[in-house]
Amino acid sequence: MTGIFTFFMLSAISTTVWINDLFYLSLLDPLLSKTTSVTPELYLYSFVSVLAFFTAQWLIPQAIRFAHRFQLVDHPSLRKTHIKSTPILGGVSIFISVVFALALTSSFLYNSSSIDLDFKIVFGLFSAVSLMIFFGLKDDIFDVSPFEKVIFQIITALFVIVSCEVRIDNFDGLFGVYALPIVFSYIFSVFVFVIVVNAFNLIDGIDGLSASVGVVSTLCFGLFFFLNDLVIQALIMFCYSGALASFLIFNFKKRLFLGDNGSMSLGVVIAFGIFSIITTPNGANLVEGTGYFINNSSVIVLALISFPLLDTIRVFCVRLIQGKNPFAPDRNHLHHHLTNLKFSHIESTLLVVGYTIVLTGIALALSSWEITNHFFVMLFLSSFIYLISWVSQKTN
Repeated sequence: MTGIFTFFMLSAISTTVWINDLFYLSLLDPLLSKTTSVTPELYLYSFVSVLAFFTAQWLIPQAIRFAHRFQLVDHPSLRKTHIKSTPILGGVSIFISVVFALALTSSFLYNSSSIDLDFKIVFGLFSAVSLMIFFGLKDDIFDVSPFEKVIFQIITALFVIVSCEVRIDNFDGLFGVYALPIVFSYIFSVFVFVIVVNAFNLIDGIDGLSASVGVVSTLCFGLFFFLNDLVIQALIMFCYSGALASFLIFNFKKRLFLGDNGSMSLGVVIAFGIFSIITTPNGANLVEGTGYFINNSSVIVLALISFPLLDTIRVFCVRLIQGKNPFAPDRNHLHHHLTNLKFSHIESTLLVVGYTIVLTGIALALSSWEITNHFFVMLFLSSFIYLISWVSQKTN
């Protein structure tokens, strides 16, 4: 504990010296305003992402030693591919790294006249993530029941929706529907939240997959928030992208897993990002009033998370048709079929990441289309991912 305290104190002191010089003496007040250039804001977001990355690089080895000492590890089994006990504190390490990077950066931006930091969002989101990490650790150690898991996810969803004031309240014309009744809006938002959390939890079956999709998602969310001048949301997302990238280095070496505490808490962050984008007024004015608008944002975010979403829907439907518990674990996920086709974990992850980037790019390119047509075209294109399971079954 003394070593950790010393590290954070020295980091804070040394960072204070140069960040004050960088921001306050030369950049922050004169250049972060909208009347000049957006480049210094990119420096800010790059800085916080790099800070989270290197904080995680230092913290994760400490978490690995701690996990081995107290047996917070995932043991091998017939259903799992790893051959030795592996620490499961990935989610805890990522979250602590994000909190440290965001807290340190925010402390220097707090008095800036150019930046508005909404700490109510930070409190609401990070409280929910903390709760999900705690529950995830319980699930990692004791294997809680699916019913208990869903109930806790519903509670967490309501906490985020109410405290952060984000929910799906408008379909933006999809299927001819616009504003939603408030009761249905809350019910539907909770339903989507639970689906997203479980989707990121269920694809965490091979090294790097859930975290890699998380990196792509948080980077895209961060860019969107940056363009819309939503500073605190952008800082959160870029912090997570940096910490997740750092985690991947250890994860691909099979030294650390996300665990349920990591995959479900990542799902909370992704769900928050989705809700925040959808609740941002369509046609919001972007940087310096350029007139650049993003239409059909709900379809675009669905394309961004289409792999975990479609895989979860597919697996749940197959299990229900077979008369099984939809939450019962098996080896029928798309990433399992990729490994059956002799793809390595890294190759499978790169394939899914490539698919995600291409599909999201297509969704952006077609964003000027009428939203319902846009939705069905993207649904058709994204459904080709199901060919993986068909080829795997034909091959084996």
